[in-house]
Parts: sequence; structure tokens; C-alpha cells
Amino acid sequence: WEDDVLATDFKGLSVLPAGPVPPNPSELLSNDRLQTFIESALSAYDHVIVDSPPVLDLSDAPSLARAVEGCVFVTEAGGVSVRGVKRAVDRLKSAHVHVFGAVVTKFDDGNETYGYAYGYDYGDDSRASKTREPA
Repeated sequence: WEDDVLATDFKGLSVLPAGPVPPNPSELLSNDRLQTFIESALSAYDHVIVDSPPVLDLSDAPSLARAVEGCVFVTEAGGVSVRGVKRAVDRLKSAHVHVFGAVVTKFDDGNETYGYAYGYDYGDDSRASKTREPA
């Protein structure tokens, strides 16, 4: 894997591209090869950050997260319902993944719809969400 690492324009940052998609990616993550790779990478680098697919879409994220020290949950502001975020974090916790924290991307502090949002429906939260102004 060392020969496939690419330098970047940022000092101290290298990238290992994913390469071609294997026929069954989940199978690769369920054996000891991933753990061996992580340990090898940590012997060469101070930190190893692994990007993963969305938690709710595939089984890869919990499998991958179990092989590392922990994860940082990333979500797009307004991109998923609060219920969806809770389900994703619960899925990680049920896999005994240590969640270090969260990063919210595309946050617009001028958007008044953030904040006190709640939904009444068990279906599409985007239709059912109501917002109220802080008291």
C-alpha cells in the first residue's frame, strides 16, 4: 500500500485513494486485513483518517469503525432529518463504536429554520417538520 500513497499540497498530509471497487466491499472489511492495514499505516503515520460511506446506507461504516479507535460523525445541515441522525448514531453505538463527536457541514448561520425543529410524522420529516421561534 505504501507505493500507492499520494502527496498533497498540504504539509504533512498524504492520501491513499480507494482504488477500484471490489465485488464485495463488506467482505474485505470483515476480516483481519483491515486491522493489519490500520496497524501498518499507524506505524508510518501519526494519524490515519478513514473516510466511509453513509452509516445508514451500507453495512461498511460500522464494520470499518470497529477497526479504528473511534469515529467523527459528519452530517450536512438540513441534509438529513434529526431522526435520521439519531438512527445513524444509534447504529454506530450498537456496533460499540466510540463516537468522538460530530461535524456539521454546509451550516448557514443566517438560516432561521435551524434550531427548535420537531416533527410529528413517522414518514418524511421534511414535510412534517415545524419550527418555532425561541422564547
